[in-house]
Amino acid sequence: MHKLGFPVWYGYGFEISRIIEEARDTGFDYIEVSIDHPWPRGGEPSLDEVVRLIKGSGLSTGFHAPWRDLRLSSPFEEVREASVKVFEKIALDLSVHECDYLVAHLSTDQAIDRIYEIRDEVVEAAVKSAETLAEICRGLGIMFLVENVREDLEMFERIASRADGVCLDIGHVIISTYKGYGRGNIDAELERWLTSLRGRVVAIHYSGVKFDGKYVRDHQLTNSSDRYLRILRGHLGELRPRYILFEVFDGVGEEHAWPRQLADALRFIRSS
Repeated sequence: MHKLGFPVWYGYGFEISRIIEEARDTGFDYIEVSIDHPWPRGGEPSLDEVVRLIKGSGLSTGFHAPWRDLRLSSPFEEVREASVKVFEKIALDLSVHECDYLVAHLSTDQAIDRIYEIRDEVVEAAVKSAETLAEICRGLGIMFLVENVREDLEMFERIASRADGVCLDIGHVIISTYKGYGRGNIDAELERWLTSLRGRVVAIHYSGVKFDGKYVRDHQLTNSSDRYLRILRGHLGELRPRYILFEVFDGVGEEHAWPRQLADALRFIRSS
């Protein structure tokens, strides 16, 4: 049976305690904590305090590694190596806490969707990083997951094979497909990812998406009427993920999302 999670990040400040309490009361099983600077070593509330709050609420903790400023698949070796060093330092700090997993983006700012001749170079850099990060995490007793960001399926499969498992971000698949092939191809491409990664998906990140002209935004609220959530639910029996995070940050109007706003989606997935 999969555990259902809700995310928090440093930007929520002291509202984090209320969010954790509401996540527990809504029926979530764990909190995924995004490690944004100044965490894990500084800040108020401190990461130690947040983890204590999560544990005290009877929930477990997952960690999302920093992604701002880290470019773990950069073809510039100096940039990639510096990013690995930062990751290693943070993983060591996180290892003092019990956690379900540590998930990372293996990103680059290079135009891999437009300059096809650099794709192999970027994948090779990502593979080197994935192998090193997996070794670091195994030495610390942490399960290391790789999340898809802008990679196509073939690129991602080569990279993710080096990790302990896959974190499949549905919103990222939708956005990449929409940008590259149009909205009419999303269902088929999503089905292809869900089928191809069967047996390797440990965690899923899911959020609603909002189409706005030529742009599409993820991290939106969702519910049982969401067509892509329905597609995902149809595959859960064969995917058998251990964790499903409702990675929703945008709420109603200008306010951030609250766990109670996902109660319907939570019930929908629990009933699968």
